[in-house]
Amino acid sequence: MSRIITITTDFGTRDGFVAQMKGVILGIDPAARLVDITHDIEPYSILEGALVLKGISRYFPRGTIHLAVVDPGVGGSRRAAVLTAGGRMFVGPDNGLFFLVASRDRECEMREITNADFTFHQPHPTFHGRDLFAPAAAHLSLGKPFADVGRLIKHPASSPVPGVIHTSEGLEGEVIHVDSFGNLMTNVEAGMLNRLVATVSVGDVKIGGISRFFGEADKGRPLALINSLGFLEIAVNRGNAARDLGLGLDAHVRVGWA
Repeated sequence: MSRIITITTDFGTRDGFVAQMKGVILGIDPAARLVDITHDIEPYSILEGALVLKGISRYFPRGTIHLAVVDPGVGGSRRAAVLTAGGRMFVGPDNGLFFLVASRDRECEMREITNADFTFHQPHPTFHGRDLFAPAAAHLSLGKPFADVGRLIKHPASSPVPGVIHTSEGLEGEVIHVDSFGNLMTNVEAGMLNRLVATVSVGDVKIGGISRFFGEADKGRPLALINSLGFLEIAVNRGNAARDLGLGLDAHVRVGWA
């Protein structure tokens, strides 16, 4: 009953940490199908990890196990968890990493990994990715019941995404992610734009309305659009918005209604 197991971390590829996790998985389930998503999440950025999982998870088949480790609180009070949502399972720390995928599914359920049969019996306190999460994912891949993982978690960790302020004139948000092209993703979701948008402002830059795609702006000109994750994004056509506009994380964003 081996399944696909994707792996997402902030470990990088220099030190062999990901290879240790893969070795653990294959030692338990030699037939596991392992897929690397990325190991270049900004170190300790739970929000970036949550955005990546939101973006990729729905495109994998039902039954896929998504193993994700962005875990600045490793060894502390945060819980080790498995989430079921959208017919898929997510294994990792309960620190907000799975909040965005859980919010898409009202029938989701999370359990704390407390059953020692799913983990190494003496997990190292600084490497739960290898000693708790990797073996749990492998055992689930072999078909061990989700219900046997451990007790239910009634109140998972909250969203890592900062809130948007709603006013009579529009919305106020901020940049929460800068991608490899320099595009500035904001915390304003498409569903919040329930009125005609007149302007989108970030820093000292004011943009008229929202474009559908990059090419609707002239080369080198800034634009606002809804990206493939469903968030409002500031970009520069064939440019790098972060560099060209001199803006980055936490930059203030204003949406003005027409």
